[in-house]
Amino acid sequence: MQSSTIGILGAGIVGLSAALHLQKAGYQVTLIDKELPGMGVSFGNAGLFADYACLPFSTFAMMRKMPAMLMDKNSPLSMQRSYLPSLMPYGWGFFKACFAQNYEQGKAALKSLQAIARQADQTLLDLTDGHHLIKSQGCLGLFSTEESFAAGQRGDLQERREQGVNLEFLSAEQVGELEPDLSGFHVGGVFYPDTRFTISPIELSRCYAQHFIANGGVILQDEVQAVVPGDNDVVVRLSDRVVEYDQVVVCAGVASKAILAPLGVKVPLVSERGYHLTLDTGAKSLSRPVGWLDKSVFLTPMDGGVRLAGTAEFAAVDAPLNPERTDVMLEHARVMLGEEPSIKSTWVGSRPSTPDSLPIIGPLAQHPRITVGFGHGHLGLTLGAVTGKLITESIQGREGSVDLKPFSAARFS
Repeated sequence: MQSSTIGILGAGIVGLSAALHLQKAGYQVTLIDKELPGMGVSFGNAGLFADYACLPFSTFAMMRKMPAMLMDKNSPLSMQRSYLPSLMPYGWGFFKACFAQNYEQGKAALKSLQAIARQADQTLLDLTDGHHLIKSQGCLGLFSTEESFAAGQRGDLQERREQGVNLEFLSAEQVGELEPDLSGFHVGGVFYPDTRFTISPIELSRCYAQHFIANGGVILQDEVQAVVPGDNDVVVRLSDRVVEYDQVVVCAGVASKAILAPLGVKVPLVSERGYHLTLDTGAKSLSRPVGWLDKSVFLTPMDGGVRLAGTAEFAAVDAPLNPERTDVMLEHARVMLGEEPSIKSTWVGSRPSTPDSLPIIGPLAQHPRITVGFGHGHLGLTLGAVTGKLITESIQGREGSVDLKPFSAARFS
C-alpha cells in the first residue's frame, strides 16, 4: 500500500478515472476542480466508448478539405475568427502530423491505447458498480450517398478493419431492421457490434465520484491559481487556500495548457468546441447511437431524451454559443428522423485537442513530481479509464502497459 498524497487537477472523466485507479493502488487522493465532478466538457459528450477510433484526424486529405469546409456554414467544421492566432502552433503541428511516418506512428499509438481500453473500463465499472449506466448495442455510422459509402469502404473503414476493429457493412434495408424509426436519408453504412455507450455521462461521473468519496477520497471545489513544484512536494495555490501534495496529476482539459505554461511546458493544445442538443423525439426511438458520417453528427438514446452531438468549432472557451451551429445540427436530426424533434436543452463545451490526435500522458521530464493526462479531443470517455491506469503505473514506477513516449508532452518541444 502507498502512503503518499496525490492531488489531481480536474474532475472530469479522465481525472475521476485517475483518482479511482490511484486510490485503488493505495494512494491518498484529492480531486480539485472549480466545477462539480463531471460538469465540465465530460458532461456533454456523445456517450460513446468509441473503440473504433484508432485513426488520427491529421491527414493531408483532411487538410485539403478544410478551406471549403470552413467556408460552408452547413459543414461540421467552423472557426471563430478571433481565435485564429491561437491556432497557429496547432496548425503547424497538424501539418507535420500528416506526413506518412508520423501518421502511421499515430495510428500505432492509438491502437496501443484501444487494445487495453475496454479492460480498463471494465475495472472501473466493476469497482464502482456502474454497469447499469452502460449499454452494449453496438453503433451505426451511416452515409447519405453511394459515393461517400464506397469512399469510406476504400479508405477509413478499410484502415480500421486492418487495425483489428470489428465492423460490418450494412445495406439500407439492414439498417432499417436495426433502427426502423430512422428515415430513408441513407444508403447504408457501417455497424460496430462491440461498441458500447452510456445512457448518462453525468451519472457515470457521479457514480465514479461517489465511490471515490465513500472510500476516503477528497474533492475540493476550487479554482487552481498556480502549481509550484519543489524538490520534495508540489504546492497548489487555490483561490482561498494553499495545499501541498507529494505528487500532482494534471487532468484539467483545455485549462491544462495555462496551468503548465508558467512551468515552461508549452503544448499546442486548442479549444475544439462541441455542441449537443437534448431532443424529445416523440414516438420515434433508437436502440443505439447512430451517426450521419457525412455530417459528423450522432444521435444517442439517453436518459431524458436523445442526445444530438457533434461539430468541431475552434473558438475560445468562453465564446458565446453559436446558434448557427445548433440550427444546422437540428436540421440534420430532422432529416435523420423524418420529422422535426423538439429541443429540451442545449449545451456547448470545449474539447482539449492536440494537432496529432494523441492525448498527452505521462510524467513531465523537467518536473518529475507532476504527471499529466489531457488532450483527448473526442476520446475523453473512450480513453479516460486507460489513461488513469497508465498514470497510476507511471507514478508507481512500474513498467507501463503501453509505451508512453508517443504521448509525452516533450514531443512538442
